[in-house]
Amino acid sequence: MNENKMGRPFEFPDSLIRLQALWYNKNIPVRMIEGITKRLCDMAQIPRYNDYSTINRRINRLDFHLDVPVDDIAAVFCDGSGFQAIVGGEYLREKYGKKNRRWIQVVIFGDPKTKNIVSFEVNIVPTSEVESARRQLKILTDDEVEPSSFGGDGAFDDISLWQYLEKNKIKSVIKPDLNAREDSVCHLRNRFVKERNEVGYQEWARRHRYGMRWPATEGIFSALKRIFGEQLRARSEVGLLQEARSKLWAYRTIKIYGET
Repeated sequence: MNENKMGRPFEFPDSLIRLQALWYNKNIPVRMIEGITKRLCDMAQIPRYNDYSTINRRINRLDFHLDVPVDDIAAVFCDGSGFQAIVGGEYLREKYGKKNRRWIQVVIFGDPKTKNIVSFEVNIVPTSEVESARRQLKILTDDEVEPSSFGGDGAFDDISLWQYLEKNKIKSVIKPDLNAREDSVCHLRNRFVKERNEVGYQEWARRHRYGMRWPATEGIFSALKRIFGEQLRARSEVGLLQEARSKLWAYRTIKIYGET
């Protein structure tokens, strides 16, 4: 960590800071984390402990990027949710000028088989979930991870997204709008709409396993917010984004650790 580093060298490894980040996401105050670390030091488990200001500063500098899954991903489902800014909400309303601007948008890709988060995007100002999905699909493709199918609810029934999936030969499991036409410019969407109209929504959902969207997205959000809560304590824009990323990282880290 200190190779070619300018200035004061790091005294505590990132592995310790990541452990402390997990405690922080369980709503343990930073000063209490210092006390826990000090107790571990007294028990001769670690040689030194860091103070609360170092803990807070190092957690805010961690890279909470998710590693690309090693196993092939057969399918991904996409959905969005939000974390509530209970302290920084005043900052958001003052800067962006909306009374209800208290939420940080999170858009995730979930694997219905492993129920793991594959990738995510966090935005301070809510953006189009369709555009977020396209950006994340491109990142996965650049990392040579090519899911065979992509799914989402009616919010992802966008012609440009259908065309992107058709061009990249990715099977679509997107729910078409109830009044969707069968003569749009996208042939893939036209086939799905025609099939849904002929056999009905229930049979269409069964054939394409649309119900797998629930464990891949809704189930992850439910478990994530039950474990870590949906409230963010940070005040600044950078802090809010970093805290939201850390919750998603912490969830997948704990889940994978518990399964291995």
